[in-house]
Amino acid sequence: MHDMKKKIIALLAFLAAFSAINAQESIVDTTIIHRTVMDMRLVRLNYVYTSVGPDGVTPTTLSGAIVMRYSIFTKENHANGLIIYNHPTTTLKYGCPSHDDDLDAEAAICFTHKYIMVAVDNYGFGITEDKPQAYLNPDITAQGAVDGLLAAKRLLGRMGYYYEDRLLNMGYSQGGHTAMAVQRLVDTKYSDRLKIMHTYAGGGPYDMMGIYDEMKKTNVTYYPCALPLILSGINETEKLGLKPHDMFTGALADNYEEWILSKEYSSTEINDMIINSVSKDDIVPGDPRDGVRLTAIINPDIMDERTPIGRKMKTLFKKNSLLGTWKPNPRTRVYLFHSRADEVVPVLCTRRMADFMADEGAEVKTEYLNDWPHTPAASYFFSQVALQMVRDTNKATLIEDVTDDVINVLDSLFHGVSKLLR
Repeated sequence: MHDMKKKIIALLAFLAAFSAINAQESIVDTTIIHRTVMDMRLVRLNYVYTSVGPDGVTPTTLSGAIVMRYSIFTKENHANGLIIYNHPTTTLKYGCPSHDDDLDAEAAICFTHKYIMVAVDNYGFGITEDKPQAYLNPDITAQGAVDGLLAAKRLLGRMGYYYEDRLLNMGYSQGGHTAMAVQRLVDTKYSDRLKIMHTYAGGGPYDMMGIYDEMKKTNVTYYPCALPLILSGINETEKLGLKPHDMFTGALADNYEEWILSKEYSSTEINDMIINSVSKDDIVPGDPRDGVRLTAIINPDIMDERTPIGRKMKTLFKKNSLLGTWKPNPRTRVYLFHSRADEVVPVLCTRRMADFMADEGAEVKTEYLNDWPHTPAASYFFSQVALQMVRDTNKATLIEDVTDDVINVLDSLFHGVSKLLR
């Protein structure tokens, strides 16, 4: 035990020295996270690296986290490979990977399968938390994720970590959108440097143009913070210079900086504040949550293609869609999941992405559920990812106690959580 403590102290000292020497791409702090479920002990290495800003050109320092099992951190074991984990929608500054200790499903996958997880914060969080996030901008988020992965690989190599040559890519909701954007970027620009074996994407808004058309048709959103986040991201990345009242109406316009930009409120809190700010006539009852009429919170010009800003927005929604924009690598296996009862992201997004991938010759597997809302369905998605990772991995290469029995326990855990959330 004494020798182990000495090794850990020496390793932490090395990380601190390494950070001072290589400030542009460095580990900035180390946290040991202990969980009672399955007695998980994980180590999170927060790091910074260079990528691009919202214009896609200007060099910008971003941040992220490298998460691994304690026994991998101490080099008692090597890892089965790397996971690019793309986080879902967050509106809290402490909800990004470098700050969040509560990545339960993702951490469980990382622990039981002995993978090293690379999770970047995305522009607008972590070291750039004072900036509006580039929400659902596939070019910016994918570039940040790929640059973060390459930086993490260099850092791990310099620190002497060994891992199997397996690269997995996953995410749910916004993370699913980013996962497919990462797949596109790797296939089009990084195929000589990165080989993604499997991409797992669930509940993602891949077809932004389809969502735009759906919103115009129904005039209802059951996730009121989503469109403000989308418009805020477009305003930031495209440098449109729109003021709050150019985009929104009522209390949302008046409180835009506090509710949306401060990153002090969760998405649930923002949704509640928006719903409570409109008249009863503009609330649309729903299950599991009520909706709001878009005309009660969005400046009508934004959704009107007869106006200059309306035409501009339609063009940008189309630009941020992922369908029909690249030739997928047929060697990457893609798993797409969605619930037909998803009240946040319409299931048409996954159906159209699956059709596009299949038409282009990609190996794509789809799974749909009935009756599960957006958030509870995430637990099912990650349980299936955990199971598929075992099925898709040669058992001879799995190290120590990664067995089907462990994964069955994990599967039961996720199903239990999902039932509680429904």
